[in-house]
Amino acid sequence: MRRLFVLSVVVALSIVGSVIGAGFITGKEIYEFFAKDFSLSSLYLTFVCFTLLTYFIMNLDGQSNRVRALEIFVAIANIIISACMISALKNIYLKMFSFSEKVEILTILSAIFIFIISCFGILAIQKFSAILTPIIIGVIVVFSFLKIEDFSISLSPSSSIGIYNPAIYVGFNSVLSLGVIKNSGKGLSPLFKMFASILTSLILCCCIYLICCTLKVSFIDDMPFVNAFSYNKKLSIIIDIITLFSVFTTLASSFYTAIDFGGIKISVATKVIIFLICLSISNVGFSVIVERVYPLIGVLGYAFIGVIYLLSKSSQSKQRSRTLAQPRCRE
Repeated sequence: MRRLFVLSVVVALSIVGSVIGAGFITGKEIYEFFAKDFSLSSLYLTFVCFTLLTYFIMNLDGQSNRVRALEIFVAIANIIISACMISALKNIYLKMFSFSEKVEILTILSAIFIFIISCFGILAIQKFSAILTPIIIGVIVVFSFLKIEDFSISLSPSSSIGIYNPAIYVGFNSVLSLGVIKNSGKGLSPLFKMFASILTSLILCCCIYLICCTLKVSFIDDMPFVNAFSYNKKLSIIIDIITLFSVFTTLASSFYTAIDFGGIKISVATKVIIFLICLSISNVGFSVIVERVYPLIGVLGYAFIGVIYLLSKSSQSKQRSRTLAQPRCRE
């Protein structure tokens, strides 16, 4: 029991680490999907949707060829997300160092390092996230309390944007974290899978709430949460380092899902090609991908999970039909 509890906490931290990436920690993603029409209802919707989708994905049967074929979409989406994280790395290094040559080298070396970790599989990602994610969460909590002046929140959204934006956000992150959610939950019983799903959603919703409250008093730009602490050099350095940590955990997750390719084993050369594609797409820019591509992936994510659900139901029905059709052994 104790081992399953610890494992479920590690699973939750690895999923949270895959979600709290550059867009989350900088505040850009949270502003686009939550802060524009923030309410208690949007948080509740996020909590319920993310809990249910996480639990469903943990119980997903990935052995079906039809399911694997659909998961190629997830791999392609994570190639784009990986590119976004690499672009975010470049932005962070530019903020920390003004020399362009150093920035390019650091970005490529960091991307290679995370890519190697992702190649070692889900256990390496879990250990990596278990170390960095609690630090990231702790800094979000402490730094938010340094800045927040008003903790009040509206009970309901003022327009439909406060409903469908959070829902799209959950759909997007389900696609982003699908590989980690599906494979990290394999060693858990149904009860602990639900516990890990609830814990993941609770941590994410608490962080979203704190960042949204912080954004009330911040100038909205490409990195509103990070830049809210630029007035203090020490705080700025800390938040920059934490932003790097958050990019590392999400990049490891997206790389892992991108090279997993629906459970199909691919060669090292193919993995390297995927990595190079991610580097190329990263030149599009962090903000462009967050604002234009993330919502599209979110909508397609629900479509993907819906089709997977129908396929799993169809597979279960066929299995029951075969079982009933088999002649009973006579005593």
